[in-house]
Amino acid sequence: MKNEIGVRQLVEFVWQTGDLHGEIFNSDNTALQGSAIHRQLQKSWNKNFIAEFDLKLPIQIGNKTYTIHGRADGVHQTDSNYDKIIEIKTSSLPFDVISKAKLSLYWAQLKIYAALLMKKSDITKIELELIYFQTSSNKVTHERNLFTKEEAESFFTKTLNIFGEWIKLKQNMLLQRNNSIRNLHFPFAQYRPHQHELAAAVYKTIVFHKRLFVEAPTGTGKTISTLFPAVMSLGQNKTERIFYLTAKESTRQVAEQSLLMLQEKGLYIHSITLTAKEKITFEEEKNIEDDRNPYFVGYYDRLKPALTDILQNEHIITAKTLKKYARKHLLDPFEFSLDISLFCDIVISDYNYLFDPLVYLQRFFQDSSKNYCFLIDEAHNLVARSRSMYTAEINSAPIKFLLTKIEKSHEPVSKKICTLLKRLHRSFSKLKDTLSPSKQNFLILNNCLEEFLKQVQHFTTNSQTWLKQNPDHPLFQQVLDYYFSAHAFLKISSFYDKTFRTKIKIEKEDVIVKIFCLNPSSLINRSLEKGKSSILFSATLSPITYYQDVLGGKNDSLTYTLSSPFKIKNLGIFTTPKLNVTYHFRSQNESKIIAALSTMVHAKSGNYLIFLPSYTFLEQIHAAFLRANPAVKTVCQTPDMDDTAKEIFLTTFTKRPIEKVTGFAVLGGSFAEGIDLKGDSLSGAAIITVGLPAFNEETAELENFFNQTSKNGFEYAYQLPGLNNVLQAAGRVIRGMDDIGVILLLDQRFATNRYTRYFPAHWQHYQQSYSLSQLAEQLALFWAHVNSNC
Repeated sequence: MKNEIGVRQLVEFVWQTGDLHGEIFNSDNTALQGSAIHRQLQKSWNKNFIAEFDLKLPIQIGNKTYTIHGRADGVHQTDSNYDKIIEIKTSSLPFDVISKAKLSLYWAQLKIYAALLMKKSDITKIELELIYFQTSSNKVTHERNLFTKEEAESFFTKTLNIFGEWIKLKQNMLLQRNNSIRNLHFPFAQYRPHQHELAAAVYKTIVFHKRLFVEAPTGTGKTISTLFPAVMSLGQNKTERIFYLTAKESTRQVAEQSLLMLQEKGLYIHSITLTAKEKITFEEEKNIEDDRNPYFVGYYDRLKPALTDILQNEHIITAKTLKKYARKHLLDPFEFSLDISLFCDIVISDYNYLFDPLVYLQRFFQDSSKNYCFLIDEAHNLVARSRSMYTAEINSAPIKFLLTKIEKSHEPVSKKICTLLKRLHRSFSKLKDTLSPSKQNFLILNNCLEEFLKQVQHFTTNSQTWLKQNPDHPLFQQVLDYYFSAHAFLKISSFYDKTFRTKIKIEKEDVIVKIFCLNPSSLINRSLEKGKSSILFSATLSPITYYQDVLGGKNDSLTYTLSSPFKIKNLGIFTTPKLNVTYHFRSQNESKIIAALSTMVHAKSGNYLIFLPSYTFLEQIHAAFLRANPAVKTVCQTPDMDDTAKEIFLTTFTKRPIEKVTGFAVLGGSFAEGIDLKGDSLSGAAIITVGLPAFNEETAELENFFNQTSKNGFEYAYQLPGLNNVLQAAGRVIRGMDDIGVILLLDQRFATNRYTRYFPAHWQHYQQSYSLSQLAEQLALFWAHVNSNC
């Protein structure tokens, strides 16, 4: 395993002091601008300067050899000796307002470069030059200091002594971890059916640096079956760090519980669960300036003692644990979590920390790939999530609002931003004119509108300068919000290729420009290549070839499909070949739908869930169901449910119900996956329609795209995403080894080969119900049979 320490990483960890400052402007954009300025300045140097001078030095810390590596922006050579090292820094702020703490870091970086250079040569002193380029004014400041070999050796030794203590702490943690893993056993007395094979497949995937797609039905024990072999591979140094990535908070909690279980069995490991900034920030921090925020002021002065405290006393670090220590040491909890993560073996987080180009973890994923292992839970969710990550839009409406406000303002500084806004608004107007001849309100193109992008870029570059210079302006927040929209739009446009489309849409008098990705597979692949091994798993990845296609599957990626560990006879599945519930036939077949639902809920006293394709249809069917079954207790999902309302909905489904409870929920919604209603909590579910995504111009473009790439466009755009929603909803019924229940599929399309060929193996015993009486008879036989065998 490569043990390399970057000079900047070394300096920032050891010598960072003072306050934390929230980064308003994206560092990617700043880095690109900084690189261009570096090249511009370096071109002006004479031939005695060497640009991007590489410096490396192997050192021994504890029982390991590390390489300190850095690249000085410039080194000046006279004859055979070096006499100057240059470091270039860029910012929009004037040099004289740069904090002492920041300047100290700049000089520390130069001092380390000098120490590395002096260890490789016989020079006794060298000039350090800091070149500061102010981007808002193009002003260049030069600061110089002379540095002797004795000073360099003293500074270098002091730096390594401080850093070495932390390296030794990590080494000690690593030794304890590996020793504990050596004696670790699977936390249960025995494996469930197929669980051992899954764990073995995961382990081999990590060892051989492969990518594995796994469909493991409910009950397989996917979380422990992936985490346990991954932890074992950590102990054998087959991987460097595990990232457990999920779409939902509930699955993150399951991962935490699995690690706690392993900890009880003797595992010594450090994990952290990263929580979204808006959810974990202390209330008293919100809407307060950085320089007045007590959790920001002096952050770096308190960080190291806080890290020592939490790492020595906690191991499975949850959001609750993190906030306790953040409050104790007066640190911002979100930034604290990121700093702790560098010392953790396992990082549990949302998908976006790896895949989202706007918020990914730069400290882990900005550089070349590392020996990381990615465990992607509920991977079916990544299809829609990844498309949304590579989608951005910009609207002309806020410009009109801002211009109106500015016209009423007489402040001189407003004129600068006014000019920028008017220029961008003219670009929107030109796009609007392209739609006028066709009299359409939208247009989809397969190019990124380069001229328009140039104007957006001009706006972001110059508005960023204005924002930095006018933080107290009354329109600051509104301009900042629009800057963020424009910046996100530019960032996503940088990925534009043949899988992207641009949509121009007119809404009233406003113009909306949207960039959206049709197939982010190559972008997902790029993210997964930041590690060496990836396991993408879910209870519903049928057909698995589709998910390989759209989730970054490579030619040598592996697939593994497990059969259900549950007794097939405990699940009754019934299709209705004669019931047409397509949009145009729903109303006229409403009575047949209600009759089928009534038959299901009266066949056995218990709790039932009914899933429908929309809230409108839900309300319609719920009202009709109540008219037909006034004595049945019902609960309904609503569009505006908060967490408390959702919890109340779920608590209605109690074990051993005295009265019938029937819930109505939306297919693909929060109650259609990720909820555990075991035992008598749920006796059955009815799913009305095949769950096709709503038809719109973007979905139509998606279908057309896949048709043109030799795929079945209808399947990829509509059928398979809809079927996944169906399989997820149906998966609520059987959650444990002794669960018994029924699934009623109310749509004649479910009985066709187009759908039955994609039914999972444990659904192949489905029965077709051609009439209401046949359905009633089949349900009665099912319940009589399973009850007689209990």
